[in-house]
Amino acid sequence: MLVRFNIFYYDEGWTARATDHGIITQGETIGELLDNIIEATELNFEDQIGQGEQITVTVTTEPVPDFILELDQADAEPLTQQFECQFKVDRNVKATSS
Repeated sequence: MLVRFNIFYYDEGWTARATDHGIITQGETIGELLDNIIEATELNFEDQIGQGEQITVTVTTEPVPDFILELDQADAEPLTQQFECQFKVDRNVKATSS
């Protein structure tokens, strides 16, 4: 299974939104955000993914969405760094660790 996330930096923190699933999470740092993406993805699919199956997660930066700027009536700093990564969530690893 592939889950794609778009992430953006706004108001001193990172936000991630899954493009095809109802998963949204946040983090103060990019490392915290990635940890939260993994946890939120595992929780979202825990009943659908069998033990030992993997979920591939891709993460790509995007500009702050217009609807957020409209709600806050604010101008966001333009995103200067692009960030992309891909990793796998493996339930087997978590299920066997104590």
